[in-house]
Amino acid sequence: MSRYLSANSYGSGSRQGDRNRSRSPGDDRFRTRPPTSSRREETRRSVRSNMLPQVRVLDQSGDDPFDTPPFAAESPTFRFAVFVMHFAISLLESDSGRAALYETAHTIWDNWGRARRTLIFRQDVNRDRGVLDRAVDRFLENIRADPPNILVSSRLQGEGLAQRQEWSEFREQFEVKWGTIFRLNKRIIDDAIAAADAHDKTEFRRFLFLMGMSTAHELVHAFVGVLTGDTTTLTPPPADFPRPGDRSSTTPGESGRFFEGALTGFLVEAYQLNHGLGDRQAGELLCQARSSAGNVYYILNESWMLDRLYLDFRRDSFPAPLSSWQSIRVRRTDQPMQMVRRPPRGEDFGHRVVTSWIQWVNSLPTVTVDAEQLSDIMHMVTEPRNIRPLPSDSGARRARA
Repeated sequence: MSRYLSANSYGSGSRQGDRNRSRSPGDDRFRTRPPTSSRREETRRSVRSNMLPQVRVLDQSGDDPFDTPPFAAESPTFRFAVFVMHFAISLLESDSGRAALYETAHTIWDNWGRARRTLIFRQDVNRDRGVLDRAVDRFLENIRADPPNILVSSRLQGEGLAQRQEWSEFREQFEVKWGTIFRLNKRIIDDAIAAADAHDKTEFRRFLFLMGMSTAHELVHAFVGVLTGDTTTLTPPPADFPRPGDRSSTTPGESGRFFEGALTGFLVEAYQLNHGLGDRQAGELLCQARSSAGNVYYILNESWMLDRLYLDFRRDSFPAPLSSWQSIRVRRTDQPMQMVRRPPRGEDFGHRVVTSWIQWVNSLPTVTVDAEQLSDIMHMVTEPRNIRPLPSDSGARRARA
């Protein structure tokens, strides 16, 4: 499911919670006692923005969708996933990211009408701005101190997918690690690693930016779960980015698209313009502005993109100066990369109960990526070979620098 083609990226199409779905055979293999920690809140309050604790990156490429072994912390897949997650969280934590999250939440609240009765906060946010400020703060603290488990999956067509899940059996309130299945496309990550190994900086950076923005987009869907406290409440239609052509005023909105538009002023999508590179390329990153006609895009400025990859999120960077970028008219023969790539493979979760699997996953060991390790990973923007860890001795480090 694409973050651009789907009206709502929360789940597999069913609006029923897992509790109302039929249990599939074999789910009991994941039965385990969920871990608890009396220091969870202390960890959240003390965690620094230059580290990423409690990370799990899992492999969902086998035949069984529930068979999700962890990637080793030294693997290029783990390091790529850490890069895009840290990029996305850092973007959301920036002043501009916080403002866009607040605007997203306020637009949703303004247009929910009667659905407000189900929200976890009941105050009038027009009278007390602090209500949504605190919701934004709590969400950002949660994803920094305890980021979502990342499934690197062969079962996606688009870049990523966040699916809210039933969590009330083992949590008193929504937490992203327990209430969201967060997935990134394994095929795209494999192609990005191949570009890094070929030392193709231009191509690799496009992969980093595309997947980083997709990760931020999907985290916004998880943020809606923080606001609602449930798994089923849909985003109201006005919380979306304008789509080419007419669309029904009753179609559910798309909070991730709205956030991207509020932050950057555009949506970015990868297109196959160079057909000779095939389906393993990142594609040309094209930006659709609010005021653009249906087939008119702007080519993403590489210098602007590079500054963002270096985590430069200053307020004057947003919205992007699209009027100074090269415009392009997309032809009918130019296809989005998500349509060019081979279709997803493997059986997916479907309507089967996943709560036991979520408990099992959250009993697995985690990895804390400290400041030095994270700096090494983020350096892959300059040196793509950092997709793999440097040797421990300083001489080798200098040789690779």
